Amino acid sequence: MLPKFLLSPSNIHTHYNQTIYIISHSLHISKSVAHLKQTHSFLLKTLTNSHHYDHLSALLLTQLLQFPSDNLFYARQLFDQIPSRRNQFVWTSLIRAHVRHGHFRHSIALYAQMERESVPPSGFTLSSVLNACARIPAIFEGKQVNARVVKSGFLGNKIVQTCLLDMYVKCGFVSDARAVFDGMVDTDVIAWTAMIYGYTKKGMMDEARRLFDKMGQRNVISWTTMVAGYANHGNMEAAKNLYDKMPERNLITWVAMIAGYGKCGNVAEARLVFDEIPERGESCWAAMVACYAQNGYAKEAIDMYKKMREENVTVNEVAMVGAISACTQLGDAELAAALANHVGQGCCEQTLFVSNALIHMHSKCGNVEEAWREFNRMDKRDVISYTAIITSLADHGKAKEALDLFSKMQREEIAPNQVTFIGALNACSHAGMIEEGCRYFELMTRFFGIKPLKEHYTCMVDLLGRAGLLEKAYNLIMENGDAAADAKIWGSLLAACKVHGSTELGEIAAMQLFQIEPENTANYVLLASIYASMNKWADAERVRKLMSERGIRKSPGRSWISTLR
Repeated sequence: MLPKFLLSPSNIHTHYNQTIYIISHSLHISKSVAHLKQTHSFLLKTLTNSHHYDHLSALLLTQLLQFPSDNLFYARQLFDQIPSRRNQFVWTSLIRAHVRHGHFRHSIALYAQMERESVPPSGFTLSSVLNACARIPAIFEGKQVNARVVKSGFLGNKIVQTCLLDMYVKCGFVSDARAVFDGMVDTDVIAWTAMIYGYTKKGMMDEARRLFDKMGQRNVISWTTMVAGYANHGNMEAAKNLYDKMPERNLITWVAMIAGYGKCGNVAEARLVFDEIPERGESCWAAMVACYAQNGYAKEAIDMYKKMREENVTVNEVAMVGAISACTQLGDAELAAALANHVGQGCCEQTLFVSNALIHMHSKCGNVEEAWREFNRMDKRDVISYTAIITSLADHGKAKEALDLFSKMQREEIAPNQVTFIGALNACSHAGMIEEGCRYFELMTRFFGIKPLKEHYTCMVDLLGRAGLLEKAYNLIMENGDAAADAKIWGSLLAACKVHGSTELGEIAAMQLFQIEPENTANYVLLASIYASMNKWADAERVRKLMSERGIRKSPGRSWISTLR
């Protein structure tokens, strides 16, 4: 039994105060989450029923949220255990932490709960939620927060106004953004730049330029926003004009210029920009690899990629996809294996885009098994993933597997696109599955509402032609105006006429081709071959004479080898 003096009110009160001090001090000096959890355990054992519990729990929560790691699950549990949650600062800290760690939807949900519990938001609360709305983007929720800003009297708060402006810009509502901008009493360079970015994002470059010219103070971000805006919309003359006047440049400026020239096909100018960069970051290298690849300079793209690795520059997703795309153009199976090995070794993050590019590369290099393995390794797949593997399987004669995947894609509720249907129709064509091909064509046009491209008509004509349904194939061409002007479609019909010995339709297809591409030797040779197969030697000789009169010669055969290594 404790001595009586220890049970006296004064000693109990002293012990109680000491406990509060110890917990408060421990929370302030904790260096890790583990230390905070120990203090939390002590708090639960000693002061759960105390009126100080709310205050100490709030202090624990705010200290926890200061650590850089994502402790939001623990933080939310702790928050839910606080009996009285009237502390505005605690709510705001938790909402801001969710935004900082990318949990934007959760931060908006927390704000909604805060409103339901009638805890008034601060300017920091509203700016944090607006930031979350901008990042999603979520315009409906953003406008609700805008109404709360007006109601709470924060419309004159510079930080809140800037976040409101940024939210409307990120959501693409430039007129609303401009209304906020025009209502700001004190507009700084951040607000001006945000508004300019909003215009450039929507392609409203004249409005962006007028605002840019009115700016009193500009920084490198303001200049870069305008240069990138012009470059992204293909006006490289205007971009270059501003680029040359820039007082200073950064990586974003250089990348924007390289990418802009790449989109316009001006690889030489892109390389000049790259060569003048004093310190090239990984994004500059990646932009140049992508520029080469997308303009058909496959060898140069691979050389640039190799130089990146030699100089120990980090290979990011853009560089890797650019190198893979270049390899796809070259059709080099050995290089394809090396690039896949680089990805496997972790030279860059294996994102969805990288995996999709790998599938396409393996397919074009003739390794459908590796393409299939890559597809099966993927945790997440999208329409491009499915389209790449379906097309690969169809091109390599695996029609059943391609169409099975198409069905699986539908079960997973991933909507096919135009290219997916080209793969499915190709599979049907190669396997002679006429009814299935017609069903897929109808599914595409009627159920998904996809307007057929020339490639779809080519597949259908090839499908019907292989089955000997030449009249039906011809009628399909004539019923669709766009199809009647395409050489590949008429070429498919002409090839089918050769197989089935139809001189009448063969002549019609050939005459169309002679008008569309009069210099193509193959069309003349194919028609002459049809005549010869039907013992119409005079007609065959007439075609050969026509070739001679037009100065057309049969091209000699050729082969190629890779000289990259």
